[in-house]
Amino acid sequence: MPLDWYGRKADSLQEPIRLARRDSGIGVPALPGIKGSMEQRTLFTRSLPQGCRGCLRGKGTNLLVTGLCTRDCAFCFNEKPREDETVVHGFRVSEPEEAADIVRRYGLRSVGMSGGEPLLFPERVARLARALKALPFRVWIDVYSNGDRASPDVLEGLKAAGVDSMRFNLAAREYDPAPVRLAMEYFESAAVELPVVPADKDKLQAMVLRLDSMGVRYLNIHELFVCRENQDRLSGFASTGKGSKHLLWEPVSGGDEACLDLLSFALKNARTLSVYYCSCRTQELVSKRGLARRRKWRQ
Repeated sequence: MPLDWYGRKADSLQEPIRLARRDSGIGVPALPGIKGSMEQRTLFTRSLPQGCRGCLRGKGTNLLVTGLCTRDCAFCFNEKPREDETVVHGFRVSEPEEAADIVRRYGLRSVGMSGGEPLLFPERVARLARALKALPFRVWIDVYSNGDRASPDVLEGLKAAGVDSMRFNLAAREYDPAPVRLAMEYFESAAVELPVVPADKDKLQAMVLRLDSMGVRYLNIHELFVCRENQDRLSGFASTGKGSKHLLWEPVSGGDEACLDLLSFALKNARTLSVYYCSCRTQELVSKRGLARRRKWRQ
């Protein structure tokens, strides 16, 4: 019997979150047909992307390929000034093999390579991917990009190196899906992942319909938040005042409602596109699970 990405029998895999069948208790009703936890705001319409499953189990990590970027988005939460450094699971590394050793040491199964813009250094991404794929267990690799440096040669090289999926932040490029369309020629799982800006409701709904018509499988949406690095440029957004105990951010007012509205819109209007709402509460939950696993792993 085939094994899943976590070394278990494929037919025994259970989603890490339950069906959202009841009211959340804070005035938001359950959404028929949407799966997940309403309380934690971990919700999706059809299925979860493979990489997100490992993340929700506390077996995922971020691999910052570089802090450098081709853009300077208002919502960006990366530290300034930008530096060209590679960081995996909170540890700076200088060689790809070091990154693979950290992933092995902590028993991680899902790695999201991000930035900055990782495609500024495609060979570095490829070396990291090859090192991760050489581990004695399966590791799912997503590469996050704004699409500026996506090209046939780059995408073909990353696919050959073992990258499993490309995820594009279309909010960084006025919702232009061109890099997604190109990536679909090379990757079965070419997805979109972006923060939901409440004022862009019409653009976001149009994007959902466009991605669905293109045959894109996954759209991941995040709750917009204010943090130290973006607070000056997001000054027009009032925060909820409900910050995280583990992460240095505060969700913006109306952000959760905007995500739920978009999720509901996709459920009603998209034929095949799966939409996953990864909220600030979800990210805090993931942070707690990852910390618990790290502490257990060190014992």
